[in-house]
Amino acid sequence: MADIPDLEIYSTPYKTPAEALAAVQQAKEQWLAAAIADQRPIPEVSYHSNTYDRARVGEPRPAEARPLSEDQPSYEDDLEYIKKRIAEHECILFLGSAIHVPPPPELPQYQYSQEKAPPIGNQLSRILAEKCDYPGADWWNLQRVSQYFESKTRSRYRLVEEIKDAVHENREPSPILRMLADLEFPIVITTNYDHLYERALEDKAKAENITTEPYQVSVYNPNIKKKVKTADCARTPDPKQPYILKIHGDVDTEESIVLTDEDYIQFVLRMSDKPPYHPFGNNVLAQLTRWPTLFVGYSLMDYNLRLLFKTLRWKLDAARIPPTYSVDKKPDVLIRDVWENQQRYVSFIVLNLWDCIPRLHDELCKGK
Repeated sequence: MADIPDLEIYSTPYKTPAEALAAVQQAKEQWLAAAIADQRPIPEVSYHSNTYDRARVGEPRPAEARPLSEDQPSYEDDLEYIKKRIAEHECILFLGSAIHVPPPPELPQYQYSQEKAPPIGNQLSRILAEKCDYPGADWWNLQRVSQYFESKTRSRYRLVEEIKDAVHENREPSPILRMLADLEFPIVITTNYDHLYERALEDKAKAENITTEPYQVSVYNPNIKKKVKTADCARTPDPKQPYILKIHGDVDTEESIVLTDEDYIQFVLRMSDKPPYHPFGNNVLAQLTRWPTLFVGYSLMDYNLRLLFKTLRWKLDAARIPPTYSVDKKPDVLIRDVWENQQRYVSFIVLNLWDCIPRLHDELCKGK
């Protein structure tokens, strides 16, 4: 077991010390993120124990997030490759909720307040937990909290209403989203429910006097009552009219939202459907075998994201899988070891979003 007494965080029993450490580390980061978002004080270290002192052997500093082996290529080389493929409009963007995190204080040139930003995973979970008096200690577990909210209120409608109010109403696209819209990814896959990326594309089209539809959207259908064909992208997607696949639903299509444990189970079942009912169209699946993928706004600590990723890749030979990159300032040590070093599924770009995306934008959009 592992615990952090000052934060009252305790892991359940695990088979190995590494698993217990990974669990408590995840809980710590979620606790700290929520505290920062709510502007709550972070306690000074007060708990001391000789047992803990003896066990603390050369703990790595997470802020450094160094590669686990020195012979790995620098992420600077990866950035050059990513820039080249974005410029050629041959890169798929995977967009997550952490894209809405406001800029750090040391970057005052970007204006994006907490009031304009939708809450991200654990923040949204905390909102729901407080509204339904969630009894568990794992208030940060959005799937369980939302399941409890729905069960307690006996209303799916009320749950979706809360989500829409939290992530959509009176929210605005961040500067990061507007920069990503400028980069003109032809295919964007997102687990976000809001319309903020679409709004960034609409504002871009308006500024450029483009009168055609600025994007195409396909929204996941849980397929509960009848099968619906998935709207696929064109064989050659148009970067001026990008295809947006909302695989976890959209706030304007209430039945589409993937949020609770049961929703995720249904989504995994849908991934076994055959075309044209598979959540991913044939053309999208084909491009996933041709173009690199860039994850922005995600942590691969998310079990469901890793499951989705492996489901899309599991039948492919390694030689047919294009590079995949994840912008993550503090990748989890264990996930990074497995996914980057052992299985080589992902290369991590260890940068803050507010450093990485503006840099890509500046270098690719000069003179535009």
